[in-house]
Amino acid sequence: MQLSKVTKKNSEIDLLADNSENLTSSLTSVINKFRLKRHFAIFDCIKSKGFALSSLLNILVILPFLGFASIYSLAKAGLAKADFDGKKDALYDAKNNPLIDWRKLLLLHVKRFRYLTTHNVNLQSTKTTALIFDDTVLEKTGKKIEKSGYVHNHTSNGATYIFGFKLLVCGLWDGESFIPIDFSLHREKGNKTKRKKLINAFKKARKASANQKTKAKSAQNKLYKQGQRLETWASKLQDKPNKTNQKAYNHCRGRYGIIKLEVAQAVSLLTDKLSEVETAKKKIKRFYNTTKLYGLSKTEREQQYKKAVGSGTPGAVRRKEANDNKINMMLKMLSRAVKNGIIPNYVMIDSWFFCSGLLYKLARLKNGSIKLISMVKINNQIFTLCPTDKQMSVKQILATKNRTSTDSKKLKAKYIRVACKYKGIRVNLFFVKMGKSQKWHLLITTDLSLSFIKLMELYQIRWSIEVFFKETKQYLSLGGCQSNCFDAQIADITLSMIRYIMLIYFKRINYQQSIGELFKNISDELVMLDLVSRLLEIFWELLEILCELAGVDFLELQRDAMGNNKFLSKFITLYPEKVLKKAA
Repeated sequence: MQLSKVTKKNSEIDLLADNSENLTSSLTSVINKFRLKRHFAIFDCIKSKGFALSSLLNILVILPFLGFASIYSLAKAGLAKADFDGKKDALYDAKNNPLIDWRKLLLLHVKRFRYLTTHNVNLQSTKTTALIFDDTVLEKTGKKIEKSGYVHNHTSNGATYIFGFKLLVCGLWDGESFIPIDFSLHREKGNKTKRKKLINAFKKARKASANQKTKAKSAQNKLYKQGQRLETWASKLQDKPNKTNQKAYNHCRGRYGIIKLEVAQAVSLLTDKLSEVETAKKKIKRFYNTTKLYGLSKTEREQQYKKAVGSGTPGAVRRKEANDNKINMMLKMLSRAVKNGIIPNYVMIDSWFFCSGLLYKLARLKNGSIKLISMVKINNQIFTLCPTDKQMSVKQILATKNRTSTDSKKLKAKYIRVACKYKGIRVNLFFVKMGKSQKWHLLITTDLSLSFIKLMELYQIRWSIEVFFKETKQYLSLGGCQSNCFDAQIADITLSMIRYIMLIYFKRINYQQSIGELFKNISDELVMLDLVSRLLEIFWELLEILCELAGVDFLELQRDAMGNNKFLSKFITLYPEKVLKKAA
């Protein structure tokens, strides 16, 4: 399994970032092709310090390409007086404006990129397309940043919890490049087990009190009716004091006493249940007051920046998303992508995002034409085997099929293919063991036609989002904004993604060549490019052999390596474009 075959083109902006002169000279033409001002003009009805938003947003996009890391550095350099007179505060206000729909701006940019690449014969791609979902940690330093908190860092290196946000990204692999198309910022409450336990206890107590209230009311109605009967028989006994009326009156009075006792007991129980509800409420309140929600104390949460925004505005929607579940947001992003005409061959995710909700969503979208490829945790999830319809957990399936594995000489791996259903959806499971490693991994797909080798080759596409995270953080300051305003955080991430998409396009039009052009431009550089590409493939093959000899799991090594910034930095320096530049 040679990762270089898929990812050797992923370092889209590394060469460009080191060649700012060439980039700046071509920037104007790229901006013109993307029609930035036309996209930004839809918000010109929103003024900022008297300036049209289209011109302000245009400045914000090109700021890093002019050599300025921030608005502050622009003003400090003196260019604010020369070219951007009076606009410093206006630029800040533009980023802090909750009325700007940054998601819509990013989508317009994505649509323009797809139009430019699909209407250019040299840039078209007929390869596999995929929507990829993954998250990354954006580290922050100020605890007063709105909606920020401590989030879990599930990478192998670094601290377990990091202060900042979780950035969930939906990106499109179009066969040649990865581009971000949607995102959401999240925070994590923490203490999930205790919080859920307290909330469940409160719900249970409230439900019990509601049931008891119904019983008490029913008993009181019953007592009222019995009281009316007692009055009727008392009146009859007074008019005709015979044995029959006396007997009926005594019976009715006895029943009235019994029901009265039932009412007293029901009211007493209701009081107890209401008391339990109040106790549960107090426990929840005490929990929120004393527990470090989002990793922050109550005082720290109160000191965080808060901004009043209108209900239903883009800013309010984004703030609501910060507390939403990432699985829910993934499903919403998928629906939005398809609605806007982005229909991939596959959806690719890591085990953190696998769920039945995604399978159901894909089964409904476009008649199930979009297939899933995902890593899955080997735990106690229940699957139904085909054709026996026997239900077994993942662990039980592996234990049963362990001796029926097939060898793949090409990938130096063992695998077990299992046909089954998950929550009624037909899927294929592939248990994989690489080299001499004793650890099994599990891949799942709804594309029933995929062979093991093809599945493994396709899943490598998912690593392109890891390279995107690394490059945008290194070159475009993704997550570098330290503003206290949540709107500014959203704006800064969107602007980084817009710049990335423009750089991807710049890369495609300047470095991609057709077969005819290759024949016309054979040179020492092209020979060297081919040599370096081969060396990269040999590098991964050697790494696989070393893993096999050492008994190391190659899949785990890949995952850890791609999540390690130091490794990625070293690996990207091996890319053909980088080597060519150094040779020149």
